[in-house]
Amino acid sequence: MRHILIAFSALAVVGVGCPTVAQSIPDPVSSPIDRAPENSSQNNSQSNLEPLDPEDTKSELGEIQIIDRPPPPRRQPDVQLLVRSSAFSSSNITALDALRIGDAVFVNSAHLLATPKLGENTRLIAAAGGGITRFASEGASNYNFVNYNVAVQQRLAPGTFGQLGWVQDTLYRDSNGQRLLQDNAVQLIVGRQDQISEQLRLDSFYELRASFANPNEQSRVTNTIGARLRYDITPTVQGALDYRLTFKSFTQVDRSDTEHQISALMTYNISPDVFLTGSASYLLGRSSNSAINLDNLSFGLGLGFNLPLF
Repeated sequence: MRHILIAFSALAVVGVGCPTVAQSIPDPVSSPIDRAPENSSQNNSQSNLEPLDPEDTKSELGEIQIIDRPPPPRRQPDVQLLVRSSAFSSSNITALDALRIGDAVFVNSAHLLATPKLGENTRLIAAAGGGITRFASEGASNYNFVNYNVAVQQRLAPGTFGQLGWVQDTLYRDSNGQRLLQDNAVQLIVGRQDQISEQLRLDSFYELRASFANPNEQSRVTNTIGARLRYDITPTVQGALDYRLTFKSFTQVDRSDTEHQISALMTYNISPDVFLTGSASYLLGRSSNSAINLDNLSFGLGLGFNLPLF
């Protein structure tokens, strides 16, 4: 069991283990803005939700318009089904210094995401879903996961938002359904978008997350700051560079971690609701526990599908 929990911890670091509704935070569940999973999701997680931006969902829609009138922007759906499938390599799935194991990992997930407006500058964000994680060689580490998320997002100023929410992640052994981990977390996010030019955008965020886990040795307080520079190469192809710095302080055991993660991502939008992603990520970490080795190199491919319901 310890081996599986450590593997999950390492996967969550690269944004694949347990998704949350946060697009700036790479995970399998996208926020209402970006089409690409942020190093898939989100992370649960990823885990960073951003304010709605019509430019990210713009496309032709509706009946034929008068020739000199531009088509209206595509309306942001209030409810979507998000389906994600990804495969990636990990050079260190155990995060243990004495047992460094590399493997290929496959993650498939589906989430129902609702983002109704509560007011002119306020939006409710709620999601529920789950998926499966399978390892090519380390089959004993296979697990299934279920995620729930609810948050209120408030636009604080043009391009700036705040979000307060609750996230629950639960892991189950794939063979017999035994629960391996349940993590309940309170999450505060403050983020900003800056459109530097017509093709270049900078997204930045700060996240404070307090996790109450069972088993309790996984309980922790996490502070993360991050930035993503996104460039629209063509109308259908985007590239991005992502950096995030994370501090974890475990509350029930004597352990603290510092992590630096650098990622390069490429997204190809096959259609407004279907996209392919490729990513390369390097995690450089240090832990006060000498048995822990967080360094990890990962390469991944992903396919995402967003189905607007209403």
